[in-house]
Amino acid sequence: MKGYIREIFTSIQGEGIKVGKRQTFIRFLGCNLSCNYCDTPNTQKTEGPFVYAGELSPNPVEVDFLLDKLDADEIAITGGEPLLQMDFLGELCRSIRQMKKDIYLDTNGALPDKLKKLIKYMNTVSLDFKIPTATGRPKLWNEHKKCLKIAACKNVFVKMVINENLLPQELDKVCEIIVGVDKNIPLIIQPVFECVIPNILDIQKTALERLNDVRIIPQVHKYLGMA
Repeated sequence: MKGYIREIFTSIQGEGIKVGKRQTFIRFLGCNLSCNYCDTPNTQKTEGPFVYAGELSPNPVEVDFLLDKLDADEIAITGGEPLLQMDFLGELCRSIRQMKKDIYLDTNGALPDKLKKLIKYMNTVSLDFKIPTATGRPKLWNEHKKCLKIAACKNVFVKMVINENLLPQELDKVCEIIVGVDKNIPLIIQPVFECVIPNILDIQKTALERLNDVRIIPQVHKYLGMA
């Protein structure tokens, strides 16, 4: 089976609860959203070449073509939105698990029906709650809630990318959804890169009144000048 992949490379995880961990990243092409702060706009469509070690190859690519390039113990599936290519992703994940490697899924939390079918393969899920004032898009609270309930059986955390325009009611809604599933699920507050948020400690303090684990973690790989 073939799928549309932008690139594969090994680096450190720069976001969330596994910052600094060495992972092999498989970046999928295609996305159902288009956020204002998107830092991978070349993945929003399935068009474009596959990139490996600086070399360009035509898309789509076979699952087997990717498997011998997985040199880390944990594989980060990211995008774009990987769940859009559900059949290909399912075959890829089955093969990765057969290799006794862990899978870290980075998803925008907008496709609960697809996530439900593939959650069994995942070890860790980074669930991105899309904040309207940061994304410039309509709210997706119902989709996020469904996805969090599905992913709660795994090592899941919620990532909330924010800018200086975050509204109190947006933070309240994020906390409400997490508390409704499990208040021990970590909430990662991730400022838009190079965005100054003067009241970010107050935001964290407010969230900690309802949640047990709230962390402020920027995109570390960008400050290190890494992919």
